Amino acid sequence: MSAEPTDLDYALLRRVAKGEAPALTELIRRHQTRLYNLAYRLLKDPLDAEDALQEVFIKVYEHASSFEPKATVSAWLNRITANHCLNRLRQRHFQEPLEQEDAVALPDAGASPLEALEEQHLARRLEDLLAALPENQRRALVLKRFGDLSYQEIGAEMGLSPQAVDGLLKRARQFLKKALQEYLE
Repeated sequence: MSAEPTDLDYALLRRVAKGEAPALTELIRRHQTRLYNLAYRLLKDPLDAEDALQEVFIKVYEHASSFEPKATVSAWLNRITANHCLNRLRQRHFQEPLEQEDAVALPDAGASPLEALEEQHLARRLEDLLAALPENQRRALVLKRFGDLSYQEIGAEMGLSPQAVDGLLKRARQFLKKALQEYLE
């Protein structure tokens, strides 16, 4: 009988904590695609996502010994990736506010110019609305949507009960739904 994936991840992380490079290589191989997708969804830039992922795995190597098995290794890696990417976005926001205003997203190849413009406007509006959310609501929403964490895992990360996480997510979704009502009609 083979070991469960989480058992293997725990074993790999314990070996990484002892400084075993092959264990880190295997941990990266097992999780890099999923974590890259998470980083890419948050950063919206393939090179930024690659850079962020390299930095995340350096953090994993440096902090492997501090891992406490309250959640799965996969959830821990998601959390590190999401937090790292959110920090990069905050830094980018403060360093390059004017460049972001001038950025133009590539339209869908099948979209009309009007549809492309509306899609770009909606994307900017959504980014603004996410930035307007209280930090705890935004963090819970990002961990749920992009980190694919359960309410329990988000709660463990944020020091909240699953019910409190549910409340944060409901308020965030209500705010976004109300603010985006014109697009939903």
